[in-house]
Amino acid sequence: GETNVPEKNLAKLIQLYKSPTSGSVFFTNKNNLNVFRFINRSNGNVYEYIPESETGQPTRITNTTIPKIQEIVWSSAGSDLIFRYLDTDTDNIVSFLAEIKMGTSSVPGGTGEITGSFLSPNIKQMVTNPKGDKFFGLFQKADKSGSYGTTYLFSDNSKKQVFDSTISFWQISWPKENLITFTTAPSFNEPGYLFFFDTQTGVTSRIFGGIPGMSTVTNGDASLVAYSRTQGNSFTLGVYDARNKIVKDFNILTLADKCIWGNKNINVLYCAVPQEIPAGSYPDDWYQGLTFFSDNIWKADFDTGTITQIHQIGSNENVKIDATDLKISDDDQFLSFSNKADLSLWLLKLED
Repeated sequence: GETNVPEKNLAKLIQLYKSPTSGSVFFTNKNNLNVFRFINRSNGNVYEYIPESETGQPTRITNTTIPKIQEIVWSSAGSDLIFRYLDTDTDNIVSFLAEIKMGTSSVPGGTGEITGSFLSPNIKQMVTNPKGDKFFGLFQKADKSGSYGTTYLFSDNSKKQVFDSTISFWQISWPKENLITFTTAPSFNEPGYLFFFDTQTGVTSRIFGGIPGMSTVTNGDASLVAYSRTQGNSFTLGVYDARNKIVKDFNILTLADKCIWGNKNINVLYCAVPQEIPAGSYPDDWYQGLTFFSDNIWKADFDTGTITQIHQIGSNENVKIDATDLKISDDDQFLSFSNKADLSLWLLKLED
């Protein structure tokens, strides 16, 4: 494809929250405006931001204290969420299924209330479906002979075991209704494989693999899979066309963990791309915090075959950001990410 490096940034970047955060979500409200919610990592308070306000500031909408949150799993509607943290007394992973109930008074000042209940302990990974009414939890078997998975309803916490595997460690996502992706846990010296699991039929299908250090991110109709692979002391990114069963190579040197597909245009991929890549064992060194990157933001359009740098981080902000946990708004106008170095939260207004 064609690679473009424009003379000026095509997007506007702001630091939305300086303190560490633990998970975020975009959704569209009844006024058809983008809403962005996120969690203060230290106390579990929920904050809300309306990106179209531009000059506005994030507003705290709850004051319920839930300390030391490691991860948040959000529903697509932004009102249901799962707080996840480690109980240091028992070494159990705790998952608290919660709902944000707003008060009748004005929003500022933490008028919302967090209510909910605890789920089974030691859910290793969790993802929510695109519709926002279900979530999936992955457990390790007690005898460590593999893993199993259970679907839950947000509405009544009812559950059903739907998945069973002899493999214990996965990366999972839920990009399309009735389809959950399972990628074997990546490591530089291990071949990786991607599977699609149909939640309606219970059928698991191997899509492709045998690729060292492979991590993946699948688009909204499961037709395209961006995947990264170990390449010597570095890594590279490719795209697998799942319908035609062919690989499309693009000149992007990044990890799939640093990419997200568009919601409005599911054939457009946004990636944080390191400016320099020190020699190492990837992706392991990055996962373990042995290496940090300084990224720029790129856009790859697989309809046109063009790749464009849309923001050079540091050109205006005097900061280095190792971007992770990318999220994108429903209309593909706003991109958020965390800085892996300090867990601060950033928001990028994409080009019109």
